[in-house]
Amino acid sequence: RILRSRHNLSLYDKKDLKSIDWFTILLVFALVGFGLIALCSVLATPFDGTEKGISDVIARLNLDFVKRQVVNFMVGFAAMIFVMLFDYSIFKPLIPYVYIGNVGLLALLFVFGKVRGGAQGWFVFESLERNIQPGELMKVVLVVQLAKVVSKAMDQDGRILRIKDIGLALGYTLLPFGLIVLQPDYGTAFVLLVIMAFMLFAARIKWRYILGAAVAAGTVLPLAYYFVFSNRQRERIISFLNPEYDPLGAGYQVSKSKVVIGSGGLLGKGFFSRSTLAQLKYVPERHTDFIYSGIVEGVGFVGGAILIVMFFVLAFRWLYIAIKARDNFGMLLAVGVIAMLISHVFENIGMTIGLMPMTGIPLPFVSYGGSNMLTNMIGVGIVLNVYMRHPVKKKRRSEKVRNR
Repeated sequence: RILRSRHNLSLYDKKDLKSIDWFTILLVFALVGFGLIALCSVLATPFDGTEKGISDVIARLNLDFVKRQVVNFMVGFAAMIFVMLFDYSIFKPLIPYVYIGNVGLLALLFVFGKVRGGAQGWFVFESLERNIQPGELMKVVLVVQLAKVVSKAMDQDGRILRIKDIGLALGYTLLPFGLIVLQPDYGTAFVLLVIMAFMLFAARIKWRYILGAAVAAGTVLPLAYYFVFSNRQRERIISFLNPEYDPLGAGYQVSKSKVVIGSGGLLGKGFFSRSTLAQLKYVPERHTDFIYSGIVEGVGFVGGAILIVMFFVLAFRWLYIAIKARDNFGMLLAVGVIAMLISHVFENIGMTIGLMPMTGIPLPFVSYGGSNMLTNMIGVGIVLNVYMRHPVKKKRRSEKVRNR
């Protein structure tokens, strides 16, 4: 049965399934598969060269996190399928309730949340051995909420012009931003700002507003450094600007990460090789925030560069989908998901090589993590949804009519 919205758009039509973007699916599967192999390698008990067969190799693997990551991906894949099935126009009436619910979860963290990595941003379910991070889910919720607000302005004026509309976009962003900063989780908060910036830029906001925002940021950031940031956050920034400032403290993780990356050389030591630094736990958080270090140690500079290229190929593919979208709402949905992907890749890899301050940002589809995998797969479902319902060329339509 085909359901129809008030705009006479089919909310579910089996014919749409013929327009699935298999390129996106294959590339995402490749990234997830590569991440699973990397997890197997970096979490293994160090190989010592005495392994004589596959059974000896398997015996050294720590498959606990790998199995959990497979479950994370399966849950995320199911969410992706669900999100892509129904016409994305249905997101508009539902997103205000989802947004309010997610903001409520962010507020409840200050009562029931657990501290991990210095941030009170997790609901921990010990009996299920699972954790939920509402800040991660807020990223994709904000994408849809901003797409609704900004697309409405574009439909009326051709671009976002009115202060009222810009203020709404800022308000919807700054509310969760403030709650996440209070945790404090500056990495996730940074992603929310990038999402808003990308979407406003796609809506062709006037340059005077962009310059005004740059001036405001230049004024606020120094004040935030002295009056808002904690001592730990200030030390991370100082260590970023001066790596030798505190090599055994705030700069410890990044300095270790650089050593691991450098040990991989041009072509790497190979996954599952003998006693890699990642296997010896030389770098902290080797399976989450700093998994890129272990990857480059295994596959070298060339392999690390190829991984970055894969992410950017995926981003450019989604940019093509955004351009082909049937309306402003669909275009902005795709742009928001692109912003979420690019900000994660830029911040995570930049952090591991010392080009960005250290924040707890995972590498999409690769790092271990349930909430992040779920958020990314929902984002993939949104982009696929937009592509499945992009306008069909008139030539193809006429051919279908003749075939009938």
